Amino acid sequence: MYSVRRLAAKPGRESPCPERPARALWIGALILCGAASASQAQLSGIRPQSPLPDATLNHAYSVRFTPVNPFQGLPVLWSITPGCLDGTGLAFTPQNGVADSARIAGVPTVRGKLQCTVSVQDAAENVVSKGYELSVVRGCNTPRITSAPPPPAIDPDVPFGYTVTATGRLPHVFSALGLPPGFAIDPATGVISGTTEVGGTYAVTVAVGGCGRSVIQNFTLVVGPASVTLALASTPNPAVFGQDIAVSVHVAGGATPPTGSVLLCAIAAGRFCAPPAGTPPPGTPPDQIVMFSTASLDANGDAAFTLRGLAIQDYVLQAYYGGDATHTAAHSTPVDQFVIKGVVLPPASARIGRAPAAAAPAPIPGLSLPMVAVLSLAIVLVAFAGARRR
Repeated sequence: MYSVRRLAAKPGRESPCPERPARALWIGALILCGAASASQAQLSGIRPQSPLPDATLNHAYSVRFTPVNPFQGLPVLWSITPGCLDGTGLAFTPQNGVADSARIAGVPTVRGKLQCTVSVQDAAENVVSKGYELSVVRGCNTPRITSAPPPPAIDPDVPFGYTVTATGRLPHVFSALGLPPGFAIDPATGVISGTTEVGGTYAVTVAVGGCGRSVIQNFTLVVGPASVTLALASTPNPAVFGQDIAVSVHVAGGATPPTGSVLLCAIAAGRFCAPPAGTPPPGTPPDQIVMFSTASLDANGDAAFTLRGLAIQDYVLQAYYGGDATHTAAHSTPVDQFVIKGVVLPPASARIGRAPAAAAPAPIPGLSLPMVAVLSLAIVLVAFAGARRR
């Protein structure tokens, strides 16, 4: 049942140990080998260290013990505190038996901490004992993710919040791969939060670690472009026939100003704007489709237009933005624009100011004294003649 292995001998030197003695000769062989090898090795301890790895209730368990510095693998006599494993479902082998190692193994059926002392004795009657603590703990429940994946569509620049939940023995450790830039997961709570400006489709893997192996959940997050709004204004309104009309369009939305171009249509009754700014009904005659004007957005998201030559009529102004990599397409709210009959007045700066200076009166020519006397006599005679007629 047991065998004694030959001690490793130095080169040129034979070991006195028999290769495979009969069981009855074990003690004699052990003494012979021990006496011959006592100067080569000394039993000094037992592996492993204490405490032992935890055993899980109702799960198979095994731990191995080996002597420290044995006689090159020579078997030793093993024993454990009598009764320390009774009724636990675990057993120590070999108890009071000879082997090059020993083992505690079995399926534990009782929770708690076990205190045992393991002892070994070599052929030279050296004895080493070591106390061990073994904890039998409740079975480990592998985590299971219970939260449903989040809705796939996410608006950029809008705060995002989602909590990963899981069952199983605490504590849990949460992690995630593939989150959009600006998103993060709290490793203790499983809360994913943040905002992002970068649209796209993201394959996300969430992992939950705890007791036992980690579990994962895969889902997809689609970060769409940011929604925008268009504000349109025109002046003057109403405008007089022949007068230029200034139209401004402001596009807003997202963390950064939209880029690209804006299209503008001035549509009279019974007309339609050309695509993509408008959607004429199928079969619309070409003369009823109005082409649009185009203007580029500046750094603030503003575009400016000047409408000239509009006939006397009522119009509907509408702007269209086609979007860019991070902003959606959108239409403005229609604005009524009136062009009426009238006179275009000069600019206000020409009508408001100082009146032109009046011309200076012509100088009265000078009269000599005789001329004054003659004029005076003429005036008297004219007055006298008028009196006689009365």
